[in-house]
Amino acid sequence: MTETAVTREPSQYVTIGIDREIFAVAVEDVREILNMQPITRLPQAPSFMVGMIDVRGLSVPTIDLRGKLGLPMIPVTETTRIVVLDVSIDGRPRTMGIIADRVIEVTALTEQTLEPPPDVGVRWKSDYIRAIGRSNGSFVIIFDLSRLFSSTDVALLEQSCEPS
Repeated sequence: MTETAVTREPSQYVTIGIDREIFAVAVEDVREILNMQPITRLPQAPSFMVGMIDVRGLSVPTIDLRGKLGLPMIPVTETTRIVVLDVSIDGRPRTMGIIADRVIEVTALTEQTLEPPPDVGVRWKSDYIRAIGRSNGSFVIIFDLSRLFSSTDVALLEQSCEPS
């Protein structure tokens, strides 16, 4: 069978809402989705690094996606969720949490319909974007998680967690 004749199954993504935008992360990267819970703040961490949460005895660094994307922070609402992700950062597996305004659904997107991120016209760094797709008539921005959680961010988190 030639490569052009191969049909791939659609990939599954968890879609999340931040402001008016829809973002997505691959289902296989999602460990779990939590309601908001107490967050232990970290001293001297950037504002988007809100702190640590406890997930079944595991300390999970958590960032606020609004802050990371340069959007204004808002108070927690009844739809605010923490999406706990297993990601690879610089080749090392990490568990990280992201705070989203809402979790929308699991949706299927085919690789053939995904487009590369535009160089202009978006409100945040396109480095964080792996691709853009469409679902239910809306654009869905797929995160590049290894870039969203840079090694610099992880180093800052670890530094903030060290005893002074």
